[in-house]
Amino acid sequence: MIHEAWFKFKGIDSRDMGIRVTAMPETVRPERRMESITIAGRNGTLHTDEGVYDSYDRTMECAVIKRAKINEIAAWLVGRGKMTFSTEPDKAYDVTISNKISITQMMRTFQKFMVTMDTQPFKYSVNPFGERQEMTAPTTVFNKGTVYSEPIITVFGSGDITLTVNGEDFPLYGVVESITIDSERMEVYKGTANQNSKFGGETFPRLEVGENAISWTGNVTKVEIQPKWRWL
Repeated sequence: MIHEAWFKFKGIDSRDMGIRVTAMPETVRPERRMESITIAGRNGTLHTDEGVYDSYDRTMECAVIKRAKINEIAAWLVGRGKMTFSTEPDKAYDVTISNKISITQMMRTFQKFMVTMDTQPFKYSVNPFGERQEMTAPTTVFNKGTVYSEPIITVFGSGDITLTVNGEDFPLYGVVESITIDSERMEVYKGTANQNSKFGGETFPRLEVGENAISWTGNVTKVEIQPKWRWL
């Protein structure tokens, strides 16, 4: 039994809810999405690599030690949110809990129950805003994760601007004060206003593992990057 183990879900600590973790979920690497193709008359199998990873299920075993909080626990452990484990306190997973949790089981003294989490493939820093970088001149950004990141990049300036990331150009047209590129959501905006029509890129910027060259042309005062480093 892991007496000191804990988890946080939606910002709430399991210890405050009177939950003891009796078995942490298995640590696995997500499955890379590949298609196997068998061609008649040809030896072996061809594999088509999409370059993306699938979500996967993880299961955690818990026990209730504060029976007065049973209804709160049942209402809390459902839906989507950020999950952090004591085994990796500096990382956060994006999970969805949808399995049935038996209140009858939880009412028995130290009765165990299972939490099944549909887990998105990457884990992120628990403090992504603390990794934000600001630059006023072209520079190199180092990705410390283990897989490419899909950053949020805000360009401050005006007029027609070209942002260049690792040699690939991302044109921005008619910028007024600032514009934000969210690569993960594949959206361009300013505040709550949609600015997709001002983006001329065929793809969205991504930061590869290791060094990434960032530069620009046009009237730019600064560039802010929330890199969203991630790990498998």
